[in-house]
Formats: sequence, structure tokens, C-alpha cells
Amino acid sequence: MGAFLICTGLCGGRLSALERELVLGREDGWRDFPRVENLVMRTGMWNTPDLFLREDEYRPEDGPTDLLLHFNRENDGEASGHYRLQRGRTLISPEVRVLGEASASFNGERRGMQLVPQPGALFARGTRWGDFSIEFWLRPSLASDGEEVLAWIGSRWRDGRAVAQELRCAVRSRRLAWEFVNFFSAASPGGVPASLRLEGLSPLLPRAWRHHLLRFDSGTGLLEYLVDGVPEAVTYVRAQAGGPVLTPYTGEADSAPVLIGRGFTGFLDELRLSKAFVETPVLARYNGRAGVAASSPLDLGYTGTRLKRIEAVYRAEADADIFFYYRLADRRTAEELEGDWVQFRPGTPLPEARGRYVQLRVELFPDGRRALSPQLSELRVVYEQDLPPAAPAGVQAVAGNAQVRLLWSIVREEDVRGYLVYYGTAPGDYHGTGAEQGPSPIDAGSASELVLKSLENGRLYYFAVVSYDATDPPHRSAFSREVSARPSGALR
Repeated sequence: MGAFLICTGLCGGRLSALERELVLGREDGWRDFPRVENLVMRTGMWNTPDLFLREDEYRPEDGPTDLLLHFNRENDGEASGHYRLQRGRTLISPEVRVLGEASASFNGERRGMQLVPQPGALFARGTRWGDFSIEFWLRPSLASDGEEVLAWIGSRWRDGRAVAQELRCAVRSRRLAWEFVNFFSAASPGGVPASLRLEGLSPLLPRAWRHHLLRFDSGTGLLEYLVDGVPEAVTYVRAQAGGPVLTPYTGEADSAPVLIGRGFTGFLDELRLSKAFVETPVLARYNGRAGVAASSPLDLGYTGTRLKRIEAVYRAEADADIFFYYRLADRRTAEELEGDWVQFRPGTPLPEARGRYVQLRVELFPDGRRALSPQLSELRVVYEQDLPPAAPAGVQAVAGNAQVRLLWSIVREEDVRGYLVYYGTAPGDYHGTGAEQGPSPIDAGSASELVLKSLENGRLYYFAVVSYDATDPPHRSAFSREVSARPSGALR
């Protein structure tokens, strides 16, 4: 299935006179979605933030990571904190990448990048290694002999003199070859260092990304090289058949920086050295888990508001997908509304759904190959408020002896359930007390007149009437026009 875009009701002119809409995403940066899991925001359809699945980059806390370079931004640095960039820089390429925001572009310079090991790093002086794995994504442009992806040169003491050590991953005959010089030795003092070499079977293809993994099991001595998860070379690092396992050791005599991309032309992404035998490397862009975002409860203004439809602008390719949910309530007591989530299809009319607060939830799923993410650009909540009724008209006040008779016209709206009469002794101040029926306001029910008794003769009273509807709590209209009257004992 190809890419598709839903743009339901967003092309103008579709809202009725009573409908309103609430726009989420796009220019507001999804600020109403504080709960986000496994999602990121990136520039999308309108050059504004869209929601995408988080790509499955390694993190420093994912296992015992010793060195980690994402190459997402210039001068981003090494993520584990075990190495310091001494010199050399790469160009960051957002257009050509495997994971994250960008990759590193190398142009064949002989220096490459130089990382100085800090205390605690595997390449620090005098470090005895155990299990380890080195992995990266590589996209060569030339694949010429001698191009280096990774190299380290040091030395160790042997019989009173310094013996050179090397670890090198370089192009040899259009294949990657791993070379170790005096790098493995027995843990016992005086162990003789060993040298070895592993070379891949698959030729390097220009302008094609491949995942490369070298891993070592210190329990068995297994040293294995894999390309895209498929073993291409394997050996057992032992002093002799059946002898003790030899393990890596960075010598105490000297330790140069770790060199990356020296003389290499092409792109490199997600370089990691870990202190573990990586059983299952990350070969897909996404981890298969859904990405979830949930909004805060959104206030639609009035209880009983009708939720008519929720529209979405999104794109999904192949069998990637987005599930959409909502829930409604007239009251909000916490950061989450109560009740079950209701799944809906964007743009379709919703069943009778009413409430003042709405909460939205989206779940983004990658395609079956975990290579493609859906993209959510915008959500629009289309609703029709249950507005308060109109204010009563034709209000009159007729003074009598210690009383005032109020009359008004009935508000002819279906959901009007009654009227409240407000009174007081100053214009606009309706906090009156003393009437036989009680303090202001007085509920007149569905009647269209009310006689307020036990008022003080000679005092001027001010009145206004409000209508209310059947919602819970009821919506009240604006005040009617204000009228006044002065009770008198001379009136009958």
C-alpha cells in the first residue's frame, strides 16, 4: 500500500454555523500532549513539528556502553562520556542517515576523528577487557584499499621493552578486515600476545548501508564478525587448541587516541563499543513498540457539549498505522479523565457523545519491516457547544405593599427548565436578603412571574431574571435587563 493522507474537513467551509473546532499539533508544537512515549517531534508536512516514532538508537544506559557516537549534530560529542574529542571533525548529513537525525560524512582526510580515552574507558592504559562488541553502520563511497573505519595504536611492555599493539578495521580488497596486533593475551603474567585477522566475505557496495558487528565472548574465546546480522568470519582466540582463552589488553606502555574514519570516504552512523557480547544487534529503524501520546483534558467550554467528529492529518506508508482514541466527561477531577478510551476513525461522525472535557490518545505503529513510521501532523476536534439559553425578555416590576410582583416572557427554547430571580438594593448588586422566599437568587421554576413578599416599604429594589436549562450543572443565561420598584404601604 502506498502513502496516504487523510485531510478530512480541513479544506475550509465545512463547519456549520454552530460548530467550533480545537486545533492540536502543527503550529502549537503539541503542547497539549504532555504524555509522550517512544515518539519524537520532527519538522514535518508544513515545516512545523509532526509526531514520529522514536528511532531505535542505542542509549548509553543500554547495557555497559563504553563508546557511543550518534553523529546527529555537529559537535554532539561522544554519548557515554568515556572519550573526549581531541581533534578532527566530520560533516553532519541529515539527508543520508540510518538512525537518528543524521550521520557522519567523511571526505578522505587522513586525520579523521581522534578520541582520547578517559579513565574507565576500555582503551585507557592497562585495561583488561572481557566480552566486547564493536558495531556501526557504514555507507562507503569508494571502498578503496587502506580506508579505515576504526583504528587504535598503543604499546605494552614485554621482556623489558615496548611492544606495539594495534586494532584496525580497514578496507582490504573491497571488504572490511579486522586486524589485531599483540592485542590478545593470557590473563596470567608473562602471557604471550597474539595477533590475528578476520576478513568479511561480502564486498562493500558503494552507496549502500550495511551493519557491521564484531563481537567477542571471553568465556569461550569466540571472535565473530557479522554483516547485517549474518556471520562472515569466526575464530576462537586461544593460545593453542584447548588452551586458555586470550583476552584483549590495552597496554600500559602507551595509548594513542582512537581514530575514526581516517582516509575514509563515505558515511558512518551509530558507532558503538560495548562491554558485552551483543546477541541481537539493532538492525531495524524501529523497535516494533507502539509510540503513544495522550493529551491533557481539553475544556470545550460547557457541560453537555456535543463532540461531533475528530479529524486528523497524517501519513502512513505500507502497513504502518495510527490508532485514535477519545474519552469525554462533564467533570474534571484530575489530570486524567475517568472512563474507557473509545476508538474512532478520523473524520467520521461520532455517536451521541457529550461532555465538557475531552481527552485524546494516539498510538503510532511501524510497518511490518520496522522501517517506516507513520507521521501525525494535526488533530482537529469539531464540537457543538450546548450554549446557555437566552435571557428572559419583557421583564416588569410592579410595586405593592411590602412586595413586588415580577413578570417576564417565557424563553421559547426546548431545554429551558426554569428561571432565577435576582434582587438587591443597589443597581447591579443582586445580593439581596429579607424576602419571604429567601435570599437572592430565588428559583421561580417554570413560572413566568413571581411575587417577592416581606420587602421593606420605602426601599428601592433592583431586579433581574436569568433562565437556566436541563444540563447538570445547568447553564444559566445572561441577566435580563434590570428593573426596579419601591414597595409602599399606600399600594394595594
